[in-house]
Amino acid sequence: MTRTACLEENTLAALGEGRLTPSEREAAVRHIDDCEDCRRLLAVLGHAEESLHAAPGRKQAGEPDESKEVVKPLAPGNKLGRYMILHPVGTGGMGVVYAAYDSHLDRRVALKLLRPDRLPGSGSSADETRLLREAQALAQLSHPHVVSVFDAGKVEGQVFVAMEFVEGGTLGTWLREQKRTPEEILESFVGAGRGLAAAHAAGFVHRDFKPDNVLVGRDGRVRVTDFGLVRNAGAVPPAASGHELTHPAGSLTRTGALLGTPAYMAPEQWRGEPADARSDQFSFCVALYEALYGERPYTVAEVSAKDGPPRPPAPPAGVTRVPEWVRRPLLRGLAPEPGSRFPSMGSLLEELERGKGVSGRRRVGMGLAAGVLGLAVVGGVMLRDDPGKACRGAEQRLVGAWDPARRERVGAAFLATGTPYAQDAWKATQTLLDRYADGWVAMHTDACEATHVRGEQSGELLDLRMQCLAQRREGLKALVDVLATADAKLVETATRAVSALPPLDECASAAALTAPVRPPADPTTRAKVDAVRVKLAEVEAQRAAGRPTEGRKLVQQAMDEARALAYRPLEAEALLALGRLDQGEDARKAEDELQTAVWTAVAGGHDQVAAEAAISLVQFIGRGLRHHEQGHQWSQFAQAVLQRLGGVPSLEASRLTHLGQLLSDEGRSTEAMEYLQQALALREKLLGPEHPDVAEALSDLATVELAQERLADALQHARRAVEINEKLLGPHHPQVGQALFTLTYVMVTAGKAAEALPYIQRNLSIAEAAYGPEHTVTADALTAVANTLTVLERNTEAVQLYERALAIHERISGPESEAAAAVHTNIGLAYSHLGDYAKDVLHGKRALAIHEKTLAPDHPDLANDAYGIGKAYYEMKDYPQALPYFERALAIAEKHALTDDVVVGRYLRTRITRFLAEVLWVTGRDKPRARKLIVQTVELLRGGGDAMRSDAEEMEAWLATHPL
Repeated sequence: MTRTACLEENTLAALGEGRLTPSEREAAVRHIDDCEDCRRLLAVLGHAEESLHAAPGRKQAGEPDESKEVVKPLAPGNKLGRYMILHPVGTGGMGVVYAAYDSHLDRRVALKLLRPDRLPGSGSSADETRLLREAQALAQLSHPHVVSVFDAGKVEGQVFVAMEFVEGGTLGTWLREQKRTPEEILESFVGAGRGLAAAHAAGFVHRDFKPDNVLVGRDGRVRVTDFGLVRNAGAVPPAASGHELTHPAGSLTRTGALLGTPAYMAPEQWRGEPADARSDQFSFCVALYEALYGERPYTVAEVSAKDGPPRPPAPPAGVTRVPEWVRRPLLRGLAPEPGSRFPSMGSLLEELERGKGVSGRRRVGMGLAAGVLGLAVVGGVMLRDDPGKACRGAEQRLVGAWDPARRERVGAAFLATGTPYAQDAWKATQTLLDRYADGWVAMHTDACEATHVRGEQSGELLDLRMQCLAQRREGLKALVDVLATADAKLVETATRAVSALPPLDECASAAALTAPVRPPADPTTRAKVDAVRVKLAEVEAQRAAGRPTEGRKLVQQAMDEARALAYRPLEAEALLALGRLDQGEDARKAEDELQTAVWTAVAGGHDQVAAEAAISLVQFIGRGLRHHEQGHQWSQFAQAVLQRLGGVPSLEASRLTHLGQLLSDEGRSTEAMEYLQQALALREKLLGPEHPDVAEALSDLATVELAQERLADALQHARRAVEINEKLLGPHHPQVGQALFTLTYVMVTAGKAAEALPYIQRNLSIAEAAYGPEHTVTADALTAVANTLTVLERNTEAVQLYERALAIHERISGPESEAAAAVHTNIGLAYSHLGDYAKDVLHGKRALAIHEKTLAPDHPDLANDAYGIGKAYYEMKDYPQALPYFERALAIAEKHALTDDVVVGRYLRTRITRFLAEVLWVTGRDKPRARKLIVQTVELLRGGGDAMRSDAEEMEAWLATHPL
């Protein structure tokens, strides 16, 4: 007759300590009344039968027992040595387990804090030392089926053990969740057996093996854990103390005379004899027998008897599903005397393999209808015959996101627009989408193999990587949906939209993935969060495609849903999406949204969103609104967050790019060049040498190299940017025109204006064909051609183009726009070359008035405007009018460090100082000051490069011809 399944040790311990609810207690008492085995177990655990009935004054469930020394609770964010507490995982008699971030290992760990009163010997120094020494020794063991121990020690009086963090439940829970087949049970237990065998091979004995000391991760991989009673096989066991040690899972274990959990202990452990690997084998077989047959092989009375249990145990009546080739080795492992068992766990597992009847190959038979799970034992580690097979075929997961049918649909949409560069744009877009998809497949495969083949990655981290990749897939799908509705504007921006897809490298960053962003505990809420994230992926696709109106409708819905869920990380993601959309529409609103996104992300522990929002603020506030100081602050904040994430290369490349552009805008080209070089190197590493983002990085770098008069480098990088864009996008794409613009600027500055003119005229043709004659891009192209003509002294032609560009900017952007100010400055210069200084002054003052409203009082552009006006008055010999403008220009210049920057440093100091001194000299106002200004500037210039020393020589010549 089959015995009724006994109560778990956790339940018995909770019953004795008064921790069960009334209904649980009533059910347990009914069972114990009819179960002698459980009554014996309860007695073994140290409780009299009268504990079944609460006596007056006895503490009831929920009442604290102040006699027990407990671990001081730690809140999320608290530090314990190098560990930052993330959240509690579980509490037990031995202490508390927390999820924690290990700053040294740069990963999430399970941090077990041990109760001093539960240590062997009540926490004596010797016992603490033994426990820590053995835990530290166990850290040397690395095996896919053993939970890794990373560290153990004592900090601030608190004994701790840091272990691999596994998301999942115990083997005991797994067995109780639903009815498992013998094949499923065997597969899980064989994995656990391999873990035990590896520990034994390293010289360790577990001494407390049971289902609740085996974890089953979300990936299905089992890991033996809770080596709380582990000792080196050669160590002398501690003296008997009878002290109880309770593990975090709540399963009560005795130490001293009895070591282990009573229901699973080997007979020799009951007798107080030293336990060895064969004792673990006995415990393993008890647990496997119980899982297969539904009851334990022996009662507590039988296994604890002086002569040990009878052998062999008779299988329960009516249980026929366990094959004989499993039962035979199982009964041998349950032999009362250690010498009658298998010599090792490995031998037991090998017998199970042979029992399946597979000759010549080492297999664990699972009785599967479809075949047998092949195993090979290499160096004590279990590997599948074809371990990579389960990780192949990742490309099939992209069906519906990016597959041949969707590729054909998007291509047809591009060509249907009729734009002159549609074919080339489609070719480039397809190439970039294919690269992204290939990268996704490669990363999906690598993530799978890292866990299931190489055994170097936890199942919990695998889950996080797969979740990240699933989100990237949704982003890809959403963008392809948008591209399938392409119009002319989208054809132009398509490659930029693909480049804006969420980077894949974030899905490989263990630090970023294990940052403390906990998903909602409730499965229904998690599903709703996932649905909102799908919507946000659609928002990002619309934004990247240049369709903010469509994106704004979706993001508002997403924002409302995120707030209703009260899940801060999701709110931060929605705010970031909203702020990015509003950047081109409402500056004040966008600034507020992006800043709120930062602080909401910080509050929700979502470091990645905090970094992304801060980087957007560097670009938007620092460079776009030209609030440089704030831009630097946000860059420093983003850098700190990225360091905490362990570095995310794609985000760091964006931060470096915006920081370099910010410094360039400030005229700090030497510093800007350093950051832009780093950004270029990162982009080339991430994206390869031929990518639109790499071309853009090359153009940025060429611009600052030009300011340093590193003309050869600037020309090389600008030409390479053009070549990349032409190869990827074809000769007529607007991005090619933008690269040509930079190349022309470099060539003109290098004294190659005549060679540059065809390039910049081609840029104008591309702009007119793509945007029409009345577009701001066309106006910029007109200005660029006019600038080149001015250098070639074709000023009359230049003025005509300038006037046309100014009309476009004033009509579209407004007469007070920065674009209009830039044209006023340039047209004034052209008039000065024509000798019409009155018109030069008119346009110069117009530019100055606009800049005074939009720029900081000491911005270099104001010095440039003031100098231009003063120079025009100087040429008209109106020295009194010229003087205040030169003075103002010099005052601004003196606030900036003299550098090799040709625009800010040398231009402000040499030209402004020279003409101010000339005015002071000619008017006789202050000749000593005039010479003093020149002398001071010469001293500053001498410390610079060759070009600066050349300027110094020119100014020394002025001193020689202007003696006092």
